[in-house]
Amino acid sequence: MSNIIPFNFEDQAVRVITRDGEPWFVLADVCSVLDIRNSRDAANRLDDDERGVSITDTLGGPQEMTVINESGLYSLVLTSRKPTAKRFKKWITSEVIPSIRKTGGYIVAAPEETPEELALRAMTILQATVERQKQQLAEAQPKAEAHDRIAGADGSLNITEAAKALQVRPKDLFAWLSCNGWIYKRPGSLSWLGYQSRTTNGDLVHKIMTILRPDGSEKVSEQVRITPKGIAKLAKLMPERLRVVA
Repeated sequence: MSNIIPFNFEDQAVRVITRDGEPWFVLADVCSVLDIRNSRDAANRLDDDERGVSITDTLGGPQEMTVINESGLYSLVLTSRKPTAKRFKKWITSEVIPSIRKTGGYIVAAPEETPEELALRAMTILQATVERQKQQLAEAQPKAEAHDRIAGADGSLNITEAAKALQVRPKDLFAWLSCNGWIYKRPGSLSWLGYQSRTTNGDLVHKIMTILRPDGSEKVSEQVRITPKGIAKLAKLMPERLRVVA
């Protein structure tokens, strides 16, 4: 059985499964978005390694679905004359695929979903992300290349990563945190810092980041990060009007 990851492109459902960390798209959904009327003919135009079958658990029971990989999807995009094809490809490459490869999912609040349920889903994805980070850190060589990832091994996320988990635009999250007493900038500084009250109560942490420059030298900087506790709190506090539906 394959687990479906539900996405939504301009009010059209696009279901995705993952195989070995790579996305496979439900062909019927892709054809609907691209206005391709015969999905069977579309599948036949693809190479054997670009299409496959997945048994997926649905409300009606196990269902066999034709799925296509990235290469197959781009082949169909190129044959579509629908104006949305270009936007669809950009959405796939900039939103869906990075989200799956980074977190294994995509946080979108359903209309009936409570803030607590959204927070629980965010925490589940965070936990999976932490495990991947720990594994990557253990395998990373040379050691210097892993320095800039070590800060996330405790489950904390930088603000841009947290925005993706919370399904808001990064600039909106930065603005909200600044206006609501979470983060600030020192005069003349470009770096954001967390207020002491937020670090004391465990919503934020500061991490020293060591980044290896191309010339072999190291750059050390301080970064404010949001803890899993902070993510759960923000899922309840942030206004719904800021949430972005893909």
